[in-house]
Amino acid sequence: MYKIFASILLVSLNLQGLFAQQAGIINYNDDKDVKLLFDYYHHNLPSTKVGNHIVTGSWLDSDGRYGWNDFVHTNTLDHAYTILSKEYSISMGRSPYSEQLLKGFDGVVIFAADNPELIAGAKVISDQEISVLEKFVEEGGSLMLMLNAMVEDRFSESFETNQVKKLLRKFGLAWNNDDTHYSDNVIPTGHPYFYDVPVFHYGAGCTLNILPEAKNPEVLLDVYSDSTYTDRSVSGPGIVLVRPGKGKVILVGDAGSWTGNISRPWADNGKILQQLFRYMKPDRGIRPAVYERDRPLYYEVTVTGLQAVPGGNSLSKISHPKYRMFSPRPTTDMPYFEASADLKVTAERDTVLNAFYTNIDVQDFKWFDQSVSDRKKQSVSMVISRQGKVSNVHSEGWYAQWLSADLPIISALSPVDGLRPADSWQSEESLRVPALRATDLPSMKTVDVDILYAKDTVYLGQSCRYLVSSGEAWLSDWDIKIEDLLPKEEIQRVGGSNYHYLNKRGGKILFKREQFVDGITGHVVEARLQTRIISWIQDKRKPIAKSNLDKDNETIISLATITTFKLKQ
Repeated sequence: MYKIFASILLVSLNLQGLFAQQAGIINYNDDKDVKLLFDYYHHNLPSTKVGNHIVTGSWLDSDGRYGWNDFVHTNTLDHAYTILSKEYSISMGRSPYSEQLLKGFDGVVIFAADNPELIAGAKVISDQEISVLEKFVEEGGSLMLMLNAMVEDRFSESFETNQVKKLLRKFGLAWNNDDTHYSDNVIPTGHPYFYDVPVFHYGAGCTLNILPEAKNPEVLLDVYSDSTYTDRSVSGPGIVLVRPGKGKVILVGDAGSWTGNISRPWADNGKILQQLFRYMKPDRGIRPAVYERDRPLYYEVTVTGLQAVPGGNSLSKISHPKYRMFSPRPTTDMPYFEASADLKVTAERDTVLNAFYTNIDVQDFKWFDQSVSDRKKQSVSMVISRQGKVSNVHSEGWYAQWLSADLPIISALSPVDGLRPADSWQSEESLRVPALRATDLPSMKTVDVDILYAKDTVYLGQSCRYLVSSGEAWLSDWDIKIEDLLPKEEIQRVGGSNYHYLNKRGGKILFKREQFVDGITGHVVEARLQTRIISWIQDKRKPIAKSNLDKDNETIISLATITTFKLKQ
């Protein structure tokens, strides 16, 4: 009888603890592996009533701002949650921090903790909660705190300082009592921590202070008041990462950058938000490639392509001097080409950005098995950031320029150390546009792609990460014009070209990018880029055929290109 009673009591206590945790948490979504808890215990929910049906955050001070499901206020986090929920499970905490509350979460986010001098009844972070958060980080959790500008004329947006200061000092961090005001900050190409963002709007925040006791501090982003403000010259760290114990702490000097400022059309705060939160993922030892000045890498590259153009299509008469013919049957000739070269990759490290200024010598370029006679220097220079992002691609020599469209794929973009299989991230990448005479200089398009970390695998005897991107689009969506497909002599014909798309959408382009990345060095062992276009191009000198069969015979083209890079061992 005693054992039964004890068991019932134990089950009751366990359920009580479970429901207590659930009562203190509201799930925004719960379908992603990485789980983040946003603090709505130390920051009030919206409580300002407008008419009979609207409850929103205050328009006078920070009370109830940064809420969710508050679309009428410009300073809510709804936009941020919409973006982040694609990658994280997001929950809202409504009770004090405890080990039980934080169980199962990978990260905690505290934004502009309410100031009791401004907001009546504000709940202040206690010493016990500070100890809980310190242990959470020590054991591998991530903690992010977002502040605001700390100057007298911004008291209405102030945050609680005494306990927040005590919490931050545990990790060797502090803030400066300053204000950048609403400033557009330029993010240079080759930046070590963020990419594909020309301008970030820092929404009236403070700068940060790294104390001597901070563990492994990294300034993720420096910020500044822009030149439009003549009454101030504020600059310094705006986002800082430290690594105490097994976890991470990220301090951000402004909370408002992630609200209505995401909508500014001349900035791209949404991309910064995505990239920033990836630093909260637990460190899995993923490291980007490092290039050494005295240890060049050697690649062999092949580019090949095949096209299918029916004999009834006038475009089948275009000359292909460097092509050969594949004849699957006596009446069908399909032009194809092959090109190859050897590449020598050398790099110099930039000590300011930690980027690599890379030079690629193109050697022994061939069409099929015939080396070209051009003895001019053939080289490509580009910048590879600390994360592996390629920018500033410049070429010298015709053959180097012809290859340059594909060369960025020899660097793998690894944005953070916490990547794991099934993760994906976005990047702007260049793609070669297949053309009717692909041995001419190609057109290139820069497009947004999703890079998927598909799996860990063994490739050619090496442990590798397999990264893949693929997609398709209407030619019109990527602004691929008829001029991108036809040879120059047809485009520059007196009186204009004889051809146009049969339909304004043109047709479709299909692409796939694959990278096998050495799990230790981060170098690309092999990369492959495939593109294909199927389009319907009408000869304006002919009437449009009536049946689809005749339209296909007279207008359809299929153009495919495959580029492969292999690292020589």
